[in-house]
Amino acid sequence: MSLAVGTVPSTGGRRFGFWLALTTFVMALGLSVMMVAFVRQTQAVADTARLQADSITALTFQLEREFLRLRHQLHLSLAQPEQADWAQLQVRHEIFASRVGLLHDGATIAVLRQRPEFDAIAPKIKALLERADPLLADPERHQPALQQVLQEMEALGPEVQALSVAANSLMTHLMDDKLEQVRTQQRWINLLMAFQVLLLLLAPAALWGRHRRLQRERSQLEALNDALQQAKTAAEQANRAKSQFVANMSHELRTPLNGVLGMLDLLLDSPLPPAQREQLRTAQQSSAHLLSILNDLLDLSALDAGQIRLQPEPVDVVALVRQCHGSLRALGEGKNLHLPLSLGPDLPPCVLTDPKRVRQVVLNLLGNAIKFTPSGSVAVALDCRQHRGLAHWTLTVRDTGIGIDPALHEQIFQRFAQADRSSTRPQGGNGLGLEISRTLAQLLGGDIALRSAPGQGSVFSFTWVAPLCADAALPQAPEPQTTALPARMQQPTAFVSETPPPEGRGRRVLVAEDHPVNRKFVALLLERMGLQPTFAENGLQALDLAARHDFDWVLMDIHMPEMDGLACARAIRQLPGARGRVPIIAVTADVMNEAGEQARAAGMDAFLSKPLQRLALEQTLNRLKSARMSAA
Repeated sequence: MSLAVGTVPSTGGRRFGFWLALTTFVMALGLSVMMVAFVRQTQAVADTARLQADSITALTFQLEREFLRLRHQLHLSLAQPEQADWAQLQVRHEIFASRVGLLHDGATIAVLRQRPEFDAIAPKIKALLERADPLLADPERHQPALQQVLQEMEALGPEVQALSVAANSLMTHLMDDKLEQVRTQQRWINLLMAFQVLLLLLAPAALWGRHRRLQRERSQLEALNDALQQAKTAAEQANRAKSQFVANMSHELRTPLNGVLGMLDLLLDSPLPPAQREQLRTAQQSSAHLLSILNDLLDLSALDAGQIRLQPEPVDVVALVRQCHGSLRALGEGKNLHLPLSLGPDLPPCVLTDPKRVRQVVLNLLGNAIKFTPSGSVAVALDCRQHRGLAHWTLTVRDTGIGIDPALHEQIFQRFAQADRSSTRPQGGNGLGLEISRTLAQLLGGDIALRSAPGQGSVFSFTWVAPLCADAALPQAPEPQTTALPARMQQPTAFVSETPPPEGRGRRVLVAEDHPVNRKFVALLLERMGLQPTFAENGLQALDLAARHDFDWVLMDIHMPEMDGLACARAIRQLPGARGRVPIIAVTADVMNEAGEQARAAGMDAFLSKPLQRLALEQTLNRLKSARMSAA
């Protein structure tokens, strides 16, 4: 292992050195090419300066030559008029005029116009042309006047020659100045390039040293990364083990709780002496308290693992809040509390939100208010503001209870925190409800705010945001919820059916359940509902029964031997005819988010968590029955 570690950096170092040397050579070659290009550019600039000088000299020379030719031709024509070639004289005049025009309009001769010789001769030549132009239009008739023009030209001859000499002198000085400037620039460029080449040659040594240092740091970082990766892997394994432990414990705890609470429910629904009924209520209260703590711990574990995901669906929030308010009304009235519910104007009938999580927060806030209010009232107000297709909800719970010190407002939203930490505090609790509720509120796009003071009651404001949906998307009835009410804050009552049992006696229900106590409880529950249960102890038995007999519903446990409930549900959906379309309800002690999603993905129609409650089961059976009849 040590040999391999030592070999890799040396191979990488040689490769780095090769590419560094190659890069340095290419850059040095490029700088050399640039230097040659600059030298050639300097030569080109010098050549351009010479061409400009030649151009200006040529213009003045041609001007002088055409001046002399015109003067000579004019002299000959006036000396021998009878033999004069007046047309040739006009041509010479036009050529001379064009040379004068170049002298005034040419861009290359601008430097010459700054000379005094040019200022002296230019106006005279211009005036001469202005006088000669009309005369040369008909030179035979204007010979006397042309004689005067010839005399002026004789006088201007020395000045025209002086202009040519001045141009030659000027161009010589300008060319020398430009060439000197170019040579100076070339020297500076050569110095700069030489300096760059020197830096380029020094750079590889510095880069090589830095590369070696980076290699050492990289080796250290790789070792640290390996250690961190191992720690991360160990932490992930521990987290998976914790999640699996929580899931297993959830299943193992909820399974016996299902039997305990179910049997207590059935016993309380039967005629009993008052003393025994009170004892059973106490037992049910303790069991419900234990279930509530279990729910909080599961939610807390799911939040820590980031496993709680919202499941939006069309919801009538007003009906949901009324349901929560009604479920705790008996608890408040038992303490002689006034529980008014006020609804704001223009509340939307349907929004897309997670009803389970909204209900969980509402029940927690309302239950806490009732719990910590010994007398007076607990008022609930629901308002909504609609903006750009979103409903901004605000649920306010205002109580006249004991109040909370402002210094403890943030503390009570922390894990396991209690406003009263004394061992003699009158109210119990695990200190998880408010932290879970605030986290759920934030997942819903809102928050929970608190205004309170000791002795002045408390005001909890739960805000959340939900997209609006069409009225047609609204479900006919709220989904049955199996999240336990905050029973640790109330005297429990027996679960009495508020809806009639499914119509028709003798309706057959296939129950896949591996726990004998749960089978016994479900048998008693279904028989009291007028249904006929058929039991299977594992998924294979359930699949065989579903393939050979017609059932109206299937209650499917998820965790079973031989074949689990998910695989069994998928297999049932492959059966031909009506037997493959039988409504399947997942009944499981696994209440983590993935359980519901996995059940729906397997083809199940509903999801109920253990402990199984009669009201939730009746509502689910009736809803599935109605849906099946509508589909038919």
